[in-house]
This record gives sequence, C-alpha cells and structure tokens, in this order.
Amino acid sequence: MPFMHGSMPLRRTFFYLQQGKVKLRDNVNVFSMGFHKNPTPEQSGARDFVYWNWAQLQYHNPKVQLVKHADKVVTPFARAYLNDGREVLFDLDGMKREEIEKLLAKTLGKTELVERREHLESIAKLNPADFGSKNERQCMCEVQGQHPCTGLLRAPQCVTGKYRWNHNLI
Repeated sequence: MPFMHGSMPLRRTFFYLQQGKVKLRDNVNVFSMGFHKNPTPEQSGARDFVYWNWAQLQYHNPKVQLVKHADKVVTPFARAYLNDGREVLFDLDGMKREEIEKLLAKTLGKTELVERREHLESIAKLNPADFGSKNERQCMCEVQGQHPCTGLLRAPQCVTGKYRWNHNLI
C-alpha cells in the first residue's frame, strides 16, 4: 500500500493526532491557509505546517471549517473568520512550522486555564441516566415508568430469584 511508506503511517495514528497543541477558541468559525506545494526555502514553513499539523487541527477542532488554498497565493498566509464577522490575517512568509504553531496557539488558541476548565466540566457533567447518592436521583424507582422499590411494594413472583416457571426440571 502506498500510504504505508515514509511519514504517512505516523501521521495516521491516534496518538499523533492527540499531540496537537493548537485548539482554536469557540468563536473561530473558519480557518483557511494558503501555501505553495513547491515553495522557496523562506515559504516552506507553511507547507510543512499543513503537512504535519493539519490533521491535528482537524482532530482538535471538529466544529471549525478548515480550508487549504494550495498554489493559489503569492505568499503564504493564514486567515481566521470569527463569529462576529471579523477576520484575523497572518502573514506566514519566512516563518518555520514551529513558529506558525506557536503563533496560532497564542493568538487563536485556548488558554491553559480554559482547557483545564473544559476538561473538568466534561468530567463533572451529570448524566441523567445515573442514579445514586451523588446524582439527581437516589433510586431507579424515582424514574417514571420503572418498577417501584421492593421496600415499598412487593415484587412480582417472576422477578424474585425464588420463582421457577418450569418445576419439572429438577
């Protein structure tokens, strides 16, 4: 298979996708990037960023539309369209891949505090299907349509473990 040669298998791993550092803010709707496929040495940073980090951007920002403009521009650039109609334009000429990554993480990325808060909120998110002392419902019988507690009403004989429907087996 042709995609199993070179660096392609590395970029297809789940572990590699999780290593992305750029997590765009919630107010970024569209992120577009223009670059050359055969750039001059000064413009190769944008192409390298697309090659190595584009899949990570897609993985960490599923609600953001990502657009690549290959060989349609004079100089490499990145442009972000925000919710309120504003545009943020970056000139990437003469920048390396790491510099582009740091620039995007600093200007459009979420801060560590916001990332930590979102992580804690996702952990603490209450599931309405859960029940117990630390949840909204103490017991399953509080859900409408469920069997009542056996402490309040006697359970049907077929539900108890003492009932056998076929007495001829033993």
